Amino acid sequence: MKRINSLESIPENTDMLTGIDLIGNIKQLFKNPVQMPGCLFLLCIRGNCTITIHLNKYKLEKNTIAIVFPHQFVQVTEESEDCRFAFIGFSQKLIQSPPLFSRMIEYTPSIFEEPVIELRTDVAEIFYEYFKLLIKAIRLPNTFIKDEQAHLICSQLIMGLGNIYKQREGNERPRYNRNQEIVKQLIRIVIQNYKLERNISFYAEKMHLSPQHLSTTIKKTTGKTLTDIISTFVIRDAQAKLRSTELTIQEIAYSLNFPDISFFGKYFKRYTGMSPKQYRNME
Repeated sequence: MKRINSLESIPENTDMLTGIDLIGNIKQLFKNPVQMPGCLFLLCIRGNCTITIHLNKYKLEKNTIAIVFPHQFVQVTEESEDCRFAFIGFSQKLIQSPPLFSRMIEYTPSIFEEPVIELRTDVAEIFYEYFKLLIKAIRLPNTFIKDEQAHLICSQLIMGLGNIYKQREGNERPRYNRNQEIVKQLIRIVIQNYKLERNISFYAEKMHLSPQHLSTTIKKTTGKTLTDIISTFVIRDAQAKLRSTELTIQEIAYSLNFPDISFFGKYFKRYTGMSPKQYRNME
């Protein structure tokens, strides 16, 4: 693959980027924590490394694949000299398109919980061959793969991996009742809006439900309050920025739409038991 010096160097109009890393570029690109601007599928084809995705460490070995969502921080560390990857990335704009997001949301909770999974050798070989096929197609003149096809390609990857998750759980594709559908829709809306909105009435209005009905349904179905679900995304984002960036605590507070650093500090301490500064300095 041609060396990519930084994620910022990728043209803004790039909806899909794929390649086979034969020069160790991926390790250099993610040597330090980087916040993903899009969605990344990273298949280890040789060697091993440790990968940190949004503060959690995972072992990535041959035939394992990592899925990194937009805005998550990722870092590759402790890699073997022969560690190499095949990869495919999609822009955030493409990921957030309604047709694709509706397919992704079914598997989003599973991927958030377990973003690195080991594939059977034959399945890993299929993914590898698929990546190589896409590389050849992209290199063809006159743009063999059009923008609308990128949606289908990403959908195929998500659904293929989703089926693997379902098999690992020993379950068939679930049939969702109305309450579960509400939870699915809520998570989708929270992912899109948690940085700006933490008000229950905002999410209720978005879903055309009363705040009481939405809160009761979420509590009954998940065992968690709506506030708990929203705060989980806010706190994880704040923790990642505290540990993985040089942003000041004030800048982090503003990025998450807190009115001032004091309000952010109280919110953070309520859910973590410590101040943002204590968390940042924690070993």
